[in-house]
Amino acid sequence: MNRRNLTPALSALMVALLVFTLLAFSGCKEDPPPTPPPECEDDMDCPGGKACEGGKCIKKELPPPPPECTSDADCSGNKICVDEKCKYECQDDTDCSAGYVCTANRCAEPACEVETINFDFNEYYLTSAAQSVLRANADCLKKKKVTSLVLEGHCDERGSSEYNLSLGQKRAQSVRDFLVDLGVDSSAIKVISYGEERPLDSASDEDAWAKNRRAETVIE
Repeated sequence: MNRRNLTPALSALMVALLVFTLLAFSGCKEDPPPTPPPECEDDMDCPGGKACEGGKCIKKELPPPPPECTSDADCSGNKICVDEKCKYECQDDTDCSAGYVCTANRCAEPACEVETINFDFNEYYLTSAAQSVLRANADCLKKKKVTSLVLEGHCDERGSSEYNLSLGQKRAQSVRDFLVDLGVDSSAIKVISYGEERPLDSASDEDAWAKNRRAETVIE
């Protein structure tokens, strides 16, 4: 066989071997990598704050903490419930609305006090100054929701005991009538006269007598 006839045959053989080799390698698959062992089997296998899920340690989502309060009744120390937390309503008057003051960390209307009514000598009528005081007293009594009070009529030492007892009664009664006109419940008011028996000032001069001619409101 001459060399010319041999060359095509070798070329065909080499092509056939190449095709066979390619087919053989393309039919082979690599073995899959081994499955890694699970990171955990339960929560005990995980570091703090993580939980075991699907064989892996993941960060555990903690439930939100319960609210500190749902109403003022849940709070102590004169605090109130704001946004589910116990807080002081105020630290000073600037934390409160106009017309309110900060008392024991709570906003409240200013405390009111009933004042004593004074009279002119030998009189039981109410002066304009006394009427102004009684208007404030009436507002205070209604704010305090007073249900029982005593109006005491007093006199200075001049005049007889009997006369001063009568005058003290009239003074207390005039105060009562004025308060009732302003809306104070008449059934809550008692009237009594002490005449000259209970002076504020025991001196015998004009200043002392002016102090002793009075009507006092005693809240029971």
